[in-house]
Formats: sequence, C-alpha cells, structure tokens
Amino acid sequence: MSRRPDPGRTAQGERAEQPVDSRARFTGRGWAFLGAGALCLLLATWLGRKDVLALALFLGGAPLFAALSLYVVKPRVLLKRGVEPALVTAGDSAVVRLRVRHRTRRGGTVTGAIAVHETVPEPLGGDRELSVEAGGEPAAYTVRPRRRGVYALGPATVRVADPFGLAAELLDASERTSLHVAPDPVELPEISADRLRESGTDPSRTAQPQPGPDNVTTREYRHGDPMRRVHWAASAKHGRLMVRQEDPRSTRRLTLVLDRDEGSWPGERLWAGVLPSTAEFEWAVSFTAAVLEHLTQRETAVHALDTTGRPLPRGGEDDDGAPLRARATAVTDDGAEDARHGLARVRPEPAPRGRVSGGTVDGTAADALADRFDRDGLVHPVLLVSGDLGAAAAEAVLRGTQRIPAGSAVLVTSSPGRVPDGAGVLEAAGWSVVVVSASTAPEDAWAQLGTGSRPAGALR
Repeated sequence: MSRRPDPGRTAQGERAEQPVDSRARFTGRGWAFLGAGALCLLLATWLGRKDVLALALFLGGAPLFAALSLYVVKPRVLLKRGVEPALVTAGDSAVVRLRVRHRTRRGGTVTGAIAVHETVPEPLGGDRELSVEAGGEPAAYTVRPRRRGVYALGPATVRVADPFGLAAELLDASERTSLHVAPDPVELPEISADRLRESGTDPSRTAQPQPGPDNVTTREYRHGDPMRRVHWAASAKHGRLMVRQEDPRSTRRLTLVLDRDEGSWPGERLWAGVLPSTAEFEWAVSFTAAVLEHLTQRETAVHALDTTGRPLPRGGEDDDGAPLRARATAVTDDGAEDARHGLARVRPEPAPRGRVSGGTVDGTAADALADRFDRDGLVHPVLLVSGDLGAAAAEAVLRGTQRIPAGSAVLVTSSPGRVPDGAGVLEAAGWSVVVVSASTAPEDAWAQLGTGSRPAGALR
C-alpha cells in the first residue's frame, strides 16, 4: 500500500497529512492483465485468430470492469480503534486494536481481509501495515512510549480491492485517537521536613498530632486503593483486606506550583507527542511528578497548581472552563496516580492577559494566585518549579504567595552556567533557590532543597 505524504508537522504538533486520493487504481495484477491483453490483441491481429481476440478482450476488460465495479458499488469501511489503557506511564505498553466493518452502498456486508495502513508517531514505533479481517477478530499492535505527552494514533487508510485483486481503492477510515502518557516518577531521597521551609509555627501544623499507631484508623479496601496502604495486621484480624486511613489532622501539607508560562521556557522546542515543549519544561514535569509521588506516599497532601492559581489537570478531566478553577487543588495518596496522569497534558502556555514579552507583568496573574491561596486557605510551605524566571515574574509569585513567610524554588535554566534574574528576587525574600539544567538528576535537585547554597556544576 502506498504511504501518506509526510511533509512535517502542523502548528499543533500533529503530522501534516495530505488527503488520500480515493480513486480506484489498477493493482500490479491488474496492470499485468492489461499488458497480457494488449499482447494478445497484437497476436490476434497478426494471426487472425478470433479465439486469441476473445482472450485479449477478456484480459483487457477484466481490470476495467473491476475498477468500474468499485466506482459503482462505492465500498464503505468503518474502522474502530481502541487503546487499552488510554492512560499509561512512560515505559509501559499499550495495546491498540483495530476492528473493521466493510459494507456496500446497498448495505450488504463484505467479508475478507483488508489491508490497513495505520499512522503511528515515530516515538511509538512508526507507521504499521496490518491485515484486518472485516467483521472478524480485531488486529492488534503494541506501542511502548518512552516519554510523557499526548500522542495521536491515526488516521488509518484502508485498501479495498475487488474479489480478484485487479483494482483497489484507498479510503480514509478513522479519525485520530489520543494516547496519554504520564511521566514515570523517579525515586527521591529522604530529606527533613524543615528543608521545605516547614516551620513549627506554621498554622497548618500547630497542635496537630503526628502520624502514629494511636491515630491510625482502618477501613475496608476499595478498588483503586494503593496496595502500600494495606494494613496487614487489621486485615488478618477482620479476615478481609483493610487499608490505613490516617487522622486528617496529622497530614502534612505542601503547595506545589508549576510555572506553565511559556515565557519562562525559552529553550529549543521539542514535542511531547502533539504538545509543544522544551527539554527544560520536560524536566520540570518529571520533577513535579516525582515530588507528587514522593510526598503523597508519606502522608503529605500536596496542593498542586500553576502560577495563575489553576489546579494542575487530573486524569482524563477537561482542562478548560470554570469547573477547573473551582476544583480543589489537594492531591493525597489516593489521587496521586490521577494527578500524575494529568501531567501528561501540561504544556507551556501563553502568558495571561497583562503580561507581555520582556517580562513586564501587571497584577493579573499575581491576583489570581493570591485569590487561590485565600480561597483554599493555603498557608503551607511552597515549592515553585520554574524555568528562566524573570525578576518581574518572580515578584508576581511573591505577591501571589504573600500569605506564607518563605518558600523554596527549583529553577531549570536553558543556558548552562546562567542564573535566572528571578533567583535573586526570591532569595532576597528569604526563599531557598536551587538552579539546575535539564541534565541534572531530579534526585540531586531534591537533595539540595533548603541547603541555603547554590553549588557550582550542574546545580547552580
């Protein structure tokens, strides 16, 4: 089957496909029939044999009749694509199944194998050629994405031929299907709570008991509960699986802010599937996923949002509209996996209204962030994950988080050896700042938080 032209990508990151020419064409067998027919016609003329003339008409007419039949019958093909699961973690595999139904204009069902050309992004292994039995068992192939992002599978092109394989027609049969790939969190080292600017006078921690055997309650296991929360002693006692349910008063809290302003990520563009990104932003997303996984496993509720006060996306929920802004930001152990899957869709976005190139900022973003802190009562330690943060953008973050005395920041610079202007602004306000590059190991950046220094090398 001929392949689709692939001139590049659209502005949305998708492969710029050209429409398939759906005219019926002769196959190799059809051209062979036509050639044989022409040869027999010459022999019939030279020998004067009517039987050879009849053979010439048959051989030449069969491909023409096959092409005409495809034009008259107008075959209709319905292709359904299913991805299991539709949400995966980088490094895991997903199975894509294609099911085909082949009908004629009059509604008749046609059986037999149909050749399918499936468009698959190069990071997932490239395009596939499949033979799918119409009306029968689906054909399947496996993809194993190595990087997070949103990947578009399809469209598919099917090759419909006449019963004798003399003529064929290419048809578009399916729209694109999205595969969401969440970042795979790395394991972070243990650091003390005060390294994240958590103080004993923090109102969120005052007079609150610490997690321990006296304030641990249990409940019956529900589908989706992490196995690490299974309380084996209680399970043995009750004769059924029980999970830990800590006293909510003992839960630590942290506000994690991921900067999604594209002005903070000026590095060379790369693609996370169909999402525009940079190497620095991909590092920040991976680090955010690792922090969420690390802290929620340790009974810490993480309030995950961006610098405009919007909650970070979750699972398969919609990113747009008022419901998102009204949604709670807290991520606990039960919702950590859903929050990680939401990170499959994050991307650098244009600055909110009022911010222009060059770093000039009015109060729009800062006010939105401050409103979120007021609405949710966020007085907990703050960890900011940003890129080449400008001084004005850093001041906006400080205004938005003025309810807290100080915080921590990890800044991912696109120019090795350069410290973003915003680092000095945050440090002057008492924040702990770690400046890294996209080649820095996330666990090294995590270990440097709260040390009060910016060592040379990969960590600045």
